[in-house]
Amino acid sequence: MPEQFNHILLLLARQYREMSQAAVAKSAGLTQPHYSRIESGLLLDGPSKENADRIADSLAFPVSFFYQPDHMAGLPISVHAMHRKKESVGERELKRLHAELNIRLMHVRRLLAATETEAELPLPRFDVDDGGGPREIARRIRSAWMIPPGPVDDLTHCIERAGILVVMCDLDPKIDGVTMQVRDLPPCIFLNKNITADRLRFSLAHELGHIIMHRVPTDTMEDEANTFAAELLAPSKELYRYFIGRRITLESLARAKAYWRVSMQFVLYQAKAVGVIDHYPAERLWRRISQLGWRTREPADTDFEPEEPALFPALLNLHTADLEFKPGDFKKLFHIEINDLRELYGIQEAGRSFLHVVK
Repeated sequence: MPEQFNHILLLLARQYREMSQAAVAKSAGLTQPHYSRIESGLLLDGPSKENADRIADSLAFPVSFFYQPDHMAGLPISVHAMHRKKESVGERELKRLHAELNIRLMHVRRLLAATETEAELPLPRFDVDDGGGPREIARRIRSAWMIPPGPVDDLTHCIERAGILVVMCDLDPKIDGVTMQVRDLPPCIFLNKNITADRLRFSLAHELGHIIMHRVPTDTMEDEANTFAAELLAPSKELYRYFIGRRITLESLARAKAYWRVSMQFVLYQAKAVGVIDHYPAERLWRRISQLGWRTREPADTDFEPEEPALFPALLNLHTADLEFKPGDFKKLFHIEINDLRELYGIQEAGRSFLHVVK
């Protein structure tokens, strides 16, 4: 174990546990000012071994967690929230999310050290204005990835073939998805496993838009990512041809949802955007959708099966099947406790876990 205490990881561990400095200090038998100096890195030699052990016990992390060399990545430029507004996610939730994502990135780094990955599809990057705008960029991606006309059959598979890791997580209910990009790792998209399949697909396309188009935050980036996602999933010209000659009703929206694998509300919004339904008929449908309570949850009988990532589970499977890792080995590799292994990845000490052979 390295001798240098990493105070950055102490901050991450505390935020991950959603504890205040005062609460950790009290639990560890330290004064709050002394603990604050430790977390701020103001002690030249770090805490004593005894104090490090006490802090680790208070935060339920192995003490070895705090002696890893990893750095902390900042908050991503966008958090794709349920209502598409970052400000709808509170500061406490963002801190907890920030900590979890950094810890997960540390785990990804450890897992990738045992293998080599190579992208099968290109991942071009575009400036929004130079690339012709979000719709044109989405069309270019469909062309570069040789996606045939019509719905994208398996967007998750396409994105993974481009070298992007997709990881399902138990995120805050207000958060649909988030992307982390750091220099020594492939882009990682973390999705909320508790949302519906149509929201998962849109969030995935939205996050891909950020990866391809955005380096720094702008006032228009969320709208641009939404426009990119819409054109990627249901190209405007194709959607226009799909609806020509069809009367748009709740029933036809449900059929379109099954075909395009997007939400009914997405279909209605795009149908109006491409000019196949006028303002007043669209407004009547929106009111009816609201009256039925479908704004927050569309009918269960219109649901379709969610796409399943394969690349990240394959990394875990490589360690369990090929390298014969047991839960205790993952505990040592990740420097976390068994409870956290179970919560993050379904790995358990006894009985069967979710890990299986990925074909």
